[in-house]
Amino acid sequence: MSDRILEINDLSIEFRGNEVVRDVSFHIDRGETVGLVGESGSGKSVTALSVMQLLPYQYTRHPTGSILVDGQEVVGLDEEGLMNIRGNQVGMVFQEPMTSLNPLHHIEKQIGEVLYVHRGMGVVEARERSLELLNLVGLQNAEGRLRSYPHELSGGQRQRVMIAMALANEPDLLIADEPTTALDVTIQAQILNLLDDLKERLNMALLLITHDLGVVRKMADRVCVMTDGNLVEQGPSEQIFTSPQHEYTKHLLAAEPSGDPIAADTEAPVVMHADEVSVTFNLAKGMFAKKRVLKAVDQVSVVIRQGQTLGIVGESGSGKTTLAMALMRLTGSEGGIYLEDTPIQGLKAKELRPLRNQVQIVFQDPYGSLPPRLSANEIIEAGLKIHQPELSALDRRKMVASVLQEVGLDPAMQDRYPHEFSGGQRQRIAIARAIILQPKIIVLDEPTSALDISVQAQIVDLLRDLQRKHNLAYLFISHDLKVVRALAHELVVMKDGVIVEQGPSEQIFTEPETQYTKALMAAAFDLEAVEHASQ
Repeated sequence: MSDRILEINDLSIEFRGNEVVRDVSFHIDRGETVGLVGESGSGKSVTALSVMQLLPYQYTRHPTGSILVDGQEVVGLDEEGLMNIRGNQVGMVFQEPMTSLNPLHHIEKQIGEVLYVHRGMGVVEARERSLELLNLVGLQNAEGRLRSYPHELSGGQRQRVMIAMALANEPDLLIADEPTTALDVTIQAQILNLLDDLKERLNMALLLITHDLGVVRKMADRVCVMTDGNLVEQGPSEQIFTSPQHEYTKHLLAAEPSGDPIAADTEAPVVMHADEVSVTFNLAKGMFAKKRVLKAVDQVSVVIRQGQTLGIVGESGSGKTTLAMALMRLTGSEGGIYLEDTPIQGLKAKELRPLRNQVQIVFQDPYGSLPPRLSANEIIEAGLKIHQPELSALDRRKMVASVLQEVGLDPAMQDRYPHEFSGGQRQRIAIARAIILQPKIIVLDEPTSALDISVQAQIVDLLRDLQRKHNLAYLFISHDLKVVRALAHELVVMKDGVIVEQGPSEQIFTEPETQYTKALMAAAFDLEAVEHASQ
């Protein structure tokens, strides 16, 4: 058995005649972790997908290069050979678990399918192994979750399921493509520690693809840096981080979001506040099922002031997004919700509509939240048609051009469609759609988590500039505490639907009081081994 599990030599990848990866060469030995880093479009993921030959080969080819998995050539391998490679030698965890999991099948069936095909297990044996895997990746109430569907799980829970599926056959090489992007910091630390432990126990190699340099520095033995389809630098992790040679590597290392929140008046007018808001979900399925309820948000009170940012942090399932949806009256709740002095909790949809322009939202996934068949102009002007119907098409177009310029995009791009923009540009369009209505509050739900680190820094700077210019209030939800620290004036820490700590942001960051908050901070800023914050 060779020590070298993966060897890539002079690999090029061509899509419809366009070369997207050029002459890439690197290797991975058993038990080794290699970090593959670079911004969106650099060629990281397509290089990784070529290892398992998962690219759309009806219009893709490799003009040059070789990919050896444990000494076996993969390029040009027949389907039977590829099935063995994919099933037993190489496993993969994809970036977005919601689109990778089948929405029509429960979790037990999806993990079981891997075990039926590659291990020949029966139903009972596969169920026992599935449960073992879900416990291994730390999914709470694993037995109860076996019959759950993907939409019934949080983002972090779905990613744990994906990792369990990838590890089902104990592969020699695990390719993890942004495996922690959608996870909060404590779970991120737990998943990284889990991957590290499994790597050691199984003598497994790990190819870690990420834009999070903190993750790479903690995990990787060696680092490969890609940009524009070229591998521009590679070497031992410590060398890359302490003595980078290539200008692009230096740019990446200097691009982390930083700075402080804008100066704000602590006595600024209150634009929204919630008084003991609760959200309850009925978990019972079927007419005769025993009643089971989940209090996703339990008597939460918050205050949002003009020109300030209220940050909400906590693990997946803590109630952050549910609280925001309740405040926007997009999900049912109990308790008092006030927009300035107006109680909006009891208002009907027709009564709420004139107030909707005052509270806007920017979602986590800029691609998923923009209608793919509408141009940037049509997306951004949609709110104007409802709230300012007196405007002519020409007036709306002028306003769209102005707001695009304000968010750092060329107004001439307004007739392009979402797929013609990068991830950062799409998020700027989402921000433009929110601010064109001149809202008092913008809810920002993980607005930077899907973006490259340098683009994150640009979006954070943009949000600060817009807040300063328009005196906006932000409700900022994120698992990235470094980004929160750069924006938030006040901080709320949530766990299991309740607030465990709240107060001035910097005070909580420097002197957290509860063990849960301390665990969050340790995971975010130290990335060392972290005990489960729930313990």
